[in-house]
Amino acid sequence: MNRWRPPSIHQISIALSSLGYILLAAGLIIGWIAPWVTENASFLRISGTLLAAFSQISLIPFSVLSNKIDVNAFLGADITALAVIIAVLIGYNAAALQIAGQLHSLALVQTILWSLLPFLLCWIFTAAVALVYFLIPPTLVAQLLQVLLWFGAVILLMIAYLWDLPWLLSGQHAADLAIKDLRRRPMKQWEGSDGYSVLQTAIASATARGDLGTVRSMTTMLGKFLANTYRETADQFDRERYRAVKNLLSGCMQNAASAPNSVSYYLGFVAAAVLLQGVAVGTAYDGERELFSGVFRALRSEPDRLDALWTGMRHSLCRKEIQGTPYLLQYWCAHHSWKAGDSRRMQFIAELLVRFHTQAWRESGSSFKRYAVTDRDNTRMTSSLHPAVWGSEEAGSQATGMLSDLYRDIATYLLPAIDQRNVDSDYLELRDLPQQLIDTVHTLVLQQWPADKSEECRRKLIEIYEYRIAEIKAMGVEAKSQH
Repeated sequence: MNRWRPPSIHQISIALSSLGYILLAAGLIIGWIAPWVTENASFLRISGTLLAAFSQISLIPFSVLSNKIDVNAFLGADITALAVIIAVLIGYNAAALQIAGQLHSLALVQTILWSLLPFLLCWIFTAAVALVYFLIPPTLVAQLLQVLLWFGAVILLMIAYLWDLPWLLSGQHAADLAIKDLRRRPMKQWEGSDGYSVLQTAIASATARGDLGTVRSMTTMLGKFLANTYRETADQFDRERYRAVKNLLSGCMQNAASAPNSVSYYLGFVAAAVLLQGVAVGTAYDGERELFSGVFRALRSEPDRLDALWTGMRHSLCRKEIQGTPYLLQYWCAHHSWKAGDSRRMQFIAELLVRFHTQAWRESGSSFKRYAVTDRDNTRMTSSLHPAVWGSEEAGSQATGMLSDLYRDIATYLLPAIDQRNVDSDYLELRDLPQQLIDTVHTLVLQQWPADKSEECRRKLIEIYEYRIAEIKAMGVEAKSQH
């Protein structure tokens, strides 16, 4: 099954189209160009050569076969078959345009129509010539062969279009067109673009119907785009950029509560990329802004989905999953010119991770304790609002496990990924960043943790932190010995 990936399908479609164009050219040469050249270019009349034999064949009059072939029946069958072909294709194309219209994608509709254009031009030309030959019977046998070749070209171009149509309607192709649209625009103009709405609509629709394949392809492409788009970095808060990245994530999260956990996992890739993109473009400079409020609003009825979402976030940030290089490593490499004390390198990332984790803990605790959560609770977390105050041991144990998994991914996966880039000049600086991230996250978590609340979970978390730090240091000693 791996052989039939969308790029391979597209390549087969191109090959079929190329063969159709060859048949078109061959029919043009055999039916019109070769007879004209044979009659008008005397230097080609060389007896005893292959070219001379071909010239003689091209000038065979149709009267030789008139008693064996009914030309009217032949051309009538050709015209009827062409009519059936265009009727079938119109039906397929109507369904394709309906699907594209559901995504509200003007670019996708245009792409489908452009891909249909070669077939339409070939069909119109072939049908017109067949009708002319039906009214004015051909005089040469080569012209009947020309009709056959052009009919074959129509068939090949139709198959090529139908072969490529699933790829044109796939989520991967729709995401590719939408991302190209976003890449051409400043971030402040994203919300008014066609690509922005297509990404939200397509991902939300695929989530609602549980289409994991479409969700996976679109979220990973969107996450990779966001994690690699840093041309608009800023060191101050920008409301328009903040709204662009936040609303993009909120729109993609629609229907996530009713979808399987695997869908929430891949939506975590988008959430992680939005986190980094938000930090890079300055949204974290206003600490009162909640970048993930749309996420928690969408999953409030199913807080268990938050654990799968968190898993997708930490995997995309720290591991080499289907997105390739971990997002954090891409982020740090892209901004290696930032000064060591720049808050966007470490502090803001840790703050947003902790705020997401604490809010997830609160949502989990509310599901256990049946506490009401108001919109006001989505603002910056304080000790008095910390979920540990509620005393829910179940939620506390789950939250501790989420942090434990994050520490493990940073130490076990992110650090080795950096070690594989040891040829870079900034290797030593990069290698210190995973430990700094764990230190910063852990410090922020303990600062917000109320005293005398969930002490068992707190002690367990400290033990896990110390173990991972020791592991990182041991790996550092081993790496130095190898250099």
